[in-house]
Amino acid sequence: MAKLNSSANYQRGVATLVILALLNQQDMYGYQLVQEAERQSGGVLIMQEGSLYPVLYRLLDEGYISDRKELVGKRMTRIYYHLEPSGLEHLHNLIADYRAVTGGVLRVIREGGNNGEE
Repeated sequence: MAKLNSSANYQRGVATLVILALLNQQDMYGYQLVQEAERQSGGVLIMQEGSLYPVLYRLLDEGYISDRKELVGKRMTRIYYHLEPSGLEHLHNLIADYRAVTGGVLRVIREGGNNGEE
């Protein structure tokens, strides 16, 4: 069962979940991941590129994703990221953990009975 340890761990976990879910849709490059996360979330999820790349590098190191360079135009190279089978399995585990944590939080909120109002 997932445990909520800190805000940084939670944010990193959400970023990992979102990145893997986006890569499950199609291969994407870094800035495209940022744009798609914002677009698909209706503007709720805004990832900074500076915090995106450490997560991508960790996922690469863990073998959950792979990368390939592709020449765009005459001089520009983009690095596309691809979800590997182990990454898909990891995504399914993260989704299960996320649902469990979210369900627990919702139960606590409902138990309070005041929906955050005092």
